[in-house]
Amino acid sequence: MKSFIQDFVAKKGIWVGASLFVSRISSFLISLFGARMLTMEEFGMATFALNFLGIFLAISGFGAAQGVLKYGPTIHDQKEKERFFSYAFSYGLIYNFVLTAIMFLVAGFLYWDEHSKIYLITLFLIRFLGFYLSEQKKAEYRANLDNESYAKLDIFISVLSLILSLALTYFWHFEGFIISLVIAPFSYLLFDRKFNLSFKSNHLQNFNKKEFWNFSSTTALTTQVGELVFILDIFFIGWLMTDADVAHYKVSTMIPMNILVLGFIFMQTEYPKLCQHHRDRKYQYHFVFNYLKLFSIVGVAIYLVGYFFSKQVLGIFGKQYADTTIYNILLLAAVMSLIFRVLFVYMLASIGKSMWNLKISVLMLLLTSVSLYLIIPKFGLIGVAYITFGCLTLSGILPAIAYFYESKKLS
Repeated sequence: MKSFIQDFVAKKGIWVGASLFVSRISSFLISLFGARMLTMEEFGMATFALNFLGIFLAISGFGAAQGVLKYGPTIHDQKEKERFFSYAFSYGLIYNFVLTAIMFLVAGFLYWDEHSKIYLITLFLIRFLGFYLSEQKKAEYRANLDNESYAKLDIFISVLSLILSLALTYFWHFEGFIISLVIAPFSYLLFDRKFNLSFKSNHLQNFNKKEFWNFSSTTALTTQVGELVFILDIFFIGWLMTDADVAHYKVSTMIPMNILVLGFIFMQTEYPKLCQHHRDRKYQYHFVFNYLKLFSIVGVAIYLVGYFFSKQVLGIFGKQYADTTIYNILLLAAVMSLIFRVLFVYMLASIGKSMWNLKISVLMLLLTSVSLYLIIPKFGLIGVAYITFGCLTLSGILPAIAYFYESKKLS
């Protein structure tokens, strides 16, 4: 395990860890400030609109960033790699505008008689464009195995987003909070404004467009369906309950779900290397063993501390969020997800078996949707918490089974 951690540091993992930590802290502080400065109804409205946007975030650009991250490290000529980046960015941008139009139509269909929701979602469509631009640039840095530049950009965006949110919310309250969220992703332009448009692929050697977009779209869709397990709860609470209930549940999830950043730090740092060793079973198993050993210890420690200090943790959000029951259930769900789901979803993708992730995610999506629809009217937020626990646990165990089944075929 010592060599595992040393290898992580050697790959600039500290930079990646710092960026993810700052990103999560920034997001947490923005939500904390919003929860304290806004009414529960206002915070619930903003959370619901962001949640709607979150349904589409992972498929921005039809997964162009995922494709860049997968195929970019395999291109050794830097000039050809730059041409590849331009091609992926250009077509991804067009696809992103298509998705934006689809999102607007879906919002209009679902909330045609709720003008305030349509108005907020329309504003957040601008954020959707900024998200695509910034994520594509981050993917290019990571495809160049330049974790330090990737991390610096991510930290820059996170810090500036926090400053914008604090300042605008303080002076203009709800309107300022919304505006800060809309413009924050575009702050990356202050760090790196370089991008090129190119729709030609014939100048790329050994490049298969069909393979690239199949992988990109499949991986993005898989990620998106997987992420829906995390955001469907808010969606159904907003649909079947009140904005105040949305705010209460959101606050209960904030600490537990943010501990997943610890796993993401390692996986995002190692993922390009895992892709390079996608046929080396010994290398892959060595990583899996060390990850499970490390994060089993970390997970148990996090749960014990979080459980025994739950009242103090939720107390920082205000007295109106004092009930710890839902928080404790979700904390255990997050620990299970940290140990299993984070690891094996990435491992399946690294060996080119993202289709398993998609199948499992669709199954979890269906189970979660049906369960929430049936349980919420009778058991309310407690029922939602137990459903989330069950689905997150199962969505970690099933990818583990699939990975070990597929990895037996590796050399």
